[in-house]
Amino acid sequence: MKFKYLLASLSLTCAMAAGALDITTVEAGTLASLTGDDKDITTLKISGPVNAADFFYITDTLTSLTSLDLSDATIEAVSGLKTATGNTEFAANEIPHYALFGSKVSSVVLPDNITLIGEGAFGNTAITSIEIPESVTTISNYAFTGCNSLTDITVPSTVTTLGAGVWMGCTALEKATILTQLEEVPENLFANCSSLSQVQLQPTYKSLGNSAFVNCTKLADFSFPASLVSVGDKAFYNSGLTAVNLAGASSLASIGDFAFAKCAALENVNMGDAAPVLGKGIFFDDTALVQVQLPSSTTVIPAFTFKGTSSLDSDNTLPSTTQSIGDYALCGWENATSIILPEDTRYLGTGAMEGWTSLQKIGAEHLSQVPELGSDVWAGVNQDKVYLYVKEATAADFNAADQWKEFKVTIGASGVDNIMDDAAAVNGSANVDFNVGDGYIRIESQGSPIAAVRIYDLNGRNRYAAATDSNSVTVNTSQWRGSVLLVDVTLADGARASIKVSI
Repeated sequence: MKFKYLLASLSLTCAMAAGALDITTVEAGTLASLTGDDKDITTLKISGPVNAADFFYITDTLTSLTSLDLSDATIEAVSGLKTATGNTEFAANEIPHYALFGSKVSSVVLPDNITLIGEGAFGNTAITSIEIPESVTTISNYAFTGCNSLTDITVPSTVTTLGAGVWMGCTALEKATILTQLEEVPENLFANCSSLSQVQLQPTYKSLGNSAFVNCTKLADFSFPASLVSVGDKAFYNSGLTAVNLAGASSLASIGDFAFAKCAALENVNMGDAAPVLGKGIFFDDTALVQVQLPSSTTVIPAFTFKGTSSLDSDNTLPSTTQSIGDYALCGWENATSIILPEDTRYLGTGAMEGWTSLQKIGAEHLSQVPELGSDVWAGVNQDKVYLYVKEATAADFNAADQWKEFKVTIGASGVDNIMDDAAAVNGSANVDFNVGDGYIRIESQGSPIAAVRIYDLNGRNRYAAATDSNSVTVNTSQWRGSVLLVDVTLADGARASIKVSI
């Protein structure tokens, strides 16, 4: 190897095997003059001062480099550089913006006095792991984006600022431990991290940014903190979540568009007692979803909310306070045989119940007026075979209204009729105890196991339905405080028991 020696300002220590180089600098920005004609260096250790010019030389020229050790280097400020990104000013003790972007480097040891990792600094590199020094306070936007060999990351508590998309597209990333107390989980933070299965975040943040975990298909579990105020658009779109429990987030104010859409494994959702503004399509095409407890004060079901969630119970999904059902909100429920419209229902949007091919009856007997409709609300439904139950005072209006008059308009109360039939069939031999407490009903069978529990209100609307195989079942009734309920129990041997209770 041949090397130039700039004796006035530089010293060079060069050794080791072919492809490896150990350099000591005395002036930042001189790395190019020290490597001589050897551009095939694979391992490089730098001691002494460097600046952004040295990093860009490494990326642009040392294209065979795979290992970079900066543990004994110091990063100095430099200004006036001409760069492809337009950045001209670079501060001291910071890994420059796009410093190693797109390089083949797979191993990097950072100086222990740096305070910032710049935007895109290690983006699209081959790094497999990296230790972030506790001196770092800021990790900038997209710092590690596209690092497809990175499998594990730990962020120390000293980091107070995380940028957007820091690990976006790190497809091999399996585990992330973020020890800093964030105010916000930035947008796109782990977007498209398709191998991510473990995330540890401190329970201090108030917002989850847009697309923070979009396409994280192996992320099955996630804990939502009590401090949470907002969930951004597509925050968990196409993620692997199996359950969502927001019951502890009492200050939750908003959930963005398609926040939990396309989650193919999502089965259960508990929204708690908060009253967030709901975006459209929150559970769009969640094909495995079987149970959703929306806040009891929900008045609007936005467009596309439950489109394609055909496994949901149509009689138990809509809160009793529902006033408006948006465009295509319940589209594609081909298994639904009935629905009881809440008494304050005022509007059904275009295609709201399109594709309800198994529909047999609609309970509208609690409505005092005919709701307004969008276009083709029941497209694909054989309406002339579906019973529409109404009260006598509204029968003429339903019979005259477009899209309603096509049903078999019937004066009656579908739900109440069913309850009365059930009550008549009760087998008095069932040995069942009902224990009613503050916020719960505990049902215990002294004989055959409990096979099913159903709970109705006095208007005949289903409030709860569950199959079981246990001698004891406890149902949370806190969301129905102030109500009178009918509890109907079926045992495995066919015996029945029921009770009317005040909650």
